[in-house]
Amino acid sequence: MLTPWLNWFVADNTSQYTTNNRLAVVILTLICALSFDVLTPQIAAVGNFSEMELAAHTSGTSSGNAFNQVFWISMMLLAIWSILRSPWRFKQLMLTQWPLALLTIMVLVSTLWALNSSISLRRAILFLFIITSVCSGVCYIRNPNQLLLILYRVCAIAMMLNLLTLLSGNFDIDGYFYGIHRSKNSLGAMALLAICFGASVRLLFQQQINRNYNSAYILLWLTMLILSVSKTSIALLIVVPSLVFVINLLARQYKFNFGVLLLATTLVITMLTQITLGWQNWHIKEFLGQFMTDPGFTGRDYVWAFLLEQIDKHWLLGHGYGSFWGIGAQSPNVLYGKSYLQLLNQGHNGYLDLLAILGVTGLTVYLLVLAQFSILSGKIREQHPQIFFLLWILVVLTLMHNITESSIMRGSHGMWIIQLLAFVGVARVVIDQRIMRCAPE
Repeated sequence: MLTPWLNWFVADNTSQYTTNNRLAVVILTLICALSFDVLTPQIAAVGNFSEMELAAHTSGTSSGNAFNQVFWISMMLLAIWSILRSPWRFKQLMLTQWPLALLTIMVLVSTLWALNSSISLRRAILFLFIITSVCSGVCYIRNPNQLLLILYRVCAIAMMLNLLTLLSGNFDIDGYFYGIHRSKNSLGAMALLAICFGASVRLLFQQQINRNYNSAYILLWLTMLILSVSKTSIALLIVVPSLVFVINLLARQYKFNFGVLLLATTLVITMLTQITLGWQNWHIKEFLGQFMTDPGFTGRDYVWAFLLEQIDKHWLLGHGYGSFWGIGAQSPNVLYGKSYLQLLNQGHNGYLDLLAILGVTGLTVYLLVLAQFSILSGKIREQHPQIFFLLWILVVLTLMHNITESSIMRGSHGMWIIQLLAFVGVARVVIDQRIMRCAPE
């Protein structure tokens, strides 16, 4: 009875699918639905954040979420069942993306020096469940391209729910639309990803989708992106595809690894900025003021200055995973912060937040994950150029998004889940290529 729906959902004949293939579709669909707020939509308008009491905030951010816990325990059990049925494939995947396994180990070990070991341990176990579940889903899905179609279907549901919230008036006090996502920046990030998925599906699944519906889907998400007035996401929609296209063109022309060339470009821009600052005797805010009207990034510079002070106290290993923001009265921002700093649960910069929880050591391991992604993506560029291009767009989007927002290693945050899927997805494509080469003619 469900087979015709499953056939449509993954655009394939699923009659020959194994149990693991079907479980992978279920796991990935549910994970994407949770991370994109489809399972827990904010249909009614939320209250004013500024009116929140500090005591209620510290209690709310440090306590566990029963639905979240039950959800991830269920995903973990399904993942373990799949792994036990075919452990060799999972082992191959983890060996191929070994820095991700190393990062998971560090997260678990960091609970030993965490400011609040019990909360840190709970969040570290959740991190393990998320990594295992995502890796299991990507490992056992029949065709890795189907992951894109799953993301597209889930985003279509999210779009419909967002349209409903237009009627319920989900606008913040400044008149910006946030839909089911609780903040305009979250909606902006969601719209940004959804547009990328829609455009990619249009290219990779030309015969399996309705192009008229796809056009309406992209147009509606563009409308919601504009209504959110998320400046970061709007800018990234224009900048990132152009940047990836140019760097990919240069990498192919001069036979460089894409990641190496991207790193070199970043370093050159940083060096030129430093030279300009020294030459003009400018503060960084004076330099940014030449290009934007808000060089303080809506007060984020104040948050970043506070974070750097705290990072300096535990620069090598950090404060422990999940043991900086949202640990109740022990949170450094509650103890040492002033004003609105005490009500924050992130630093609006993923790299500073990573340094805060895992220090320079954790940042180094995370950079290893990125380096491995770059190496693996180079192995699929010739045979799968479209997948290569899409994966790099998604990774660069998430990396640049973390300059002003924070999602790296943050539970089931949509941007982090997408980054994870890219890291693991490229490993899966490489393994499939390896198997095809070794297969007898």
